[in-house]
Amino acid sequence: MIARARTHRVVNRLNQEPNLFKIYGEIIKEQEKRGFIEKVEEKEDEPQRINYIPHHPVKKDSTTTPIRIVYDCSCKENAKSPSLNDCLHSYPPISNDITELLTRFRTQKFAVTTDIEKAFLQVGPHKYDRDVTRFFWLSDPIDSTSPFTVYRFKSALLVGATCSQFIRNATLLKHFEENPSPTASRITQNLYV
Repeated sequence: MIARARTHRVVNRLNQEPNLFKIYGEIIKEQEKRGFIEKVEEKEDEPQRINYIPHHPVKKDSTTTPIRIVYDCSCKENAKSPSLNDCLHSYPPISNDITELLTRFRTQKFAVTTDIEKAFLQVGPHKYDRDVTRFFWLSDPIDSTSPFTVYRFKSALLVGATCSQFIRNATLLKHFEENPSPTASRITQNLYV
């Protein structure tokens, strides 16, 4: 299985940099603790649709988040099987026109920016679709020789899935529409993600 083999390579590569190995394991542990991912119990009935996604670290120039875990949703198990991204609709993100937004920005006295903490992790797949977001990680995140455990996403859009930006933006707009106010209207008109 490609996802398992690639996870072994990630573990071996991270072993060369113990600090990054520790951070990687802490990210997965924190995601489980916050309910973004869950362990798949061995006793569960096997669903019809299962997909395992390889993942790897991407280094960032940041003191608070030196790496981000990226999921390879374009990975195919073999030449004849589709990847997860092949099975997802690919829509461009719903965004305001950047030229109009910058023009409005310059006409105002004040500007506000914000960051939605872990925005991709705040929107989740339907329970029926969770098993196509399975991945492997170590059962003991600080022991690189421990056996793999199967996880799946419980409430998260995958960084690497072709539709994630569209779904994130559509979710934000839906919340603004369901909670109308003058402020929500102004935010919707000036939103750019």
